[in-house]
Amino acid sequence: MFTIHNDAGASADDQRRYERLMEAAIPLAADLSQLPLPDHITVRIASPQQFVAWQTEHSLLMVDRGIESLELSGVKRRLLRASARMAVKTKGKTMAEGFAPAVQGAIIYRSGAPALVVMPTAHAESRGTDRFLTCCLAHEVVHLGQFEINAALPYAMVRLGLQDQQAKWPRDEYRAPSAVLEGHASWVQARASERLCGVATCKRLDDEPEPTELFTRLVAESPRADAYDLGEKFVAAVYAFGGYSAIERLLKDEEWMPTNREIQDPAVWLDRHQDT
Repeated sequence: MFTIHNDAGASADDQRRYERLMEAAIPLAADLSQLPLPDHITVRIASPQQFVAWQTEHSLLMVDRGIESLELSGVKRRLLRASARMAVKTKGKTMAEGFAPAVQGAIIYRSGAPALVVMPTAHAESRGTDRFLTCCLAHEVVHLGQFEINAALPYAMVRLGLQDQQAKWPRDEYRAPSAVLEGHASWVQARASERLCGVATCKRLDDEPEPTELFTRLVAESPRADAYDLGEKFVAAVYAFGGYSAIERLLKDEEWMPTNREIQDPAVWLDRHQDT
């Protein structure tokens, strides 16, 4: 069901630990998301330098796919691509370098199928227990399920963001695919923790080791932290509204994609979809 590639030259103990964690995380993600998962999952153990290079490559690929999916003139397409690719190579790469010590897992596309990338150095910063890291990996496996049912989701943030920008909508009316994807994965992550220890949380427990100061600071500074929390609450509301089938439609149907305002106030989205 999964293959681990030790690209970072991590210790045999680290590799065996990831095997054990994946064996626990995959069935949790499948059961708690009710999404189909790929027949085979590739896991890559990476160094921080490899992660930054691969994340940059992934972001460039998503920019290309997102822009290619839009109906644009050749000139506008080239200008958009050049601007977006430059942002990835500068601001995006710098952000990846800065936040790498806090990344507990990432789904990265390079060529062909995606890979779940993990870094022992980042897990040393979080001092994550098996419970914590199993739930983090379940979070990432959920993304693979999302992409399995909708192949356009990995670049939805690029595509929908550009569409909303071109439509000159207010920021509150921009659609929020990142909050949906991360919120859904965080919702499963918290429920995986509840399954393992009785406490539904994406954070460490009081009796687990304290993370390093660097990890704590980077988590607090993350520009996506609010999106994760708000998205998790939003997906919980969607589940209460219509169960797993409603979440699946949320992932498949762009008409169901919430706006930034609706992510912050799920009742507005629920009112919009009461009769659908």
